Amino acid sequence: MEPTSAREAAERNAGAVMAGNLAQIMADITPGALTQMMAMGTQGGLSPTSMPNMTGYEIVEAGQDGDATTFHVTFESSMGKATLATTWKQVMGQWKITAIALVSAEPAAGA
Repeated sequence: MEPTSAREAAERNAGAVMAGNLAQIMADITPGALTQMMAMGTQGGLSPTSMPNMTGYEIVEAGQDGDATTFHVTFESSMGKATLATTWKQVMGQWKITAIALVSAEPAAGA
């Protein structure tokens, strides 16, 4: 069932990240946001793409800009926490991530 709100789409996407469901992750992201996500992975350091075995996530609404809703999604693992800003818009009737950026990365103590 297709999400009816940006929040539902963000929850589904975070669950897909937790489960390693690459097909759903790719279905939720526009080509421009995918390029932004790939650039995060090449910068090194702690990012969601480098964190093994996610243990949890938290989603906080960070605001609206016209028809776009931005959420800060914090993923946790044994390596630490990484927070992403994900901007969601409806594209051809489906909620999609249209922009993504790393907000913060916090290594776990001793990691």
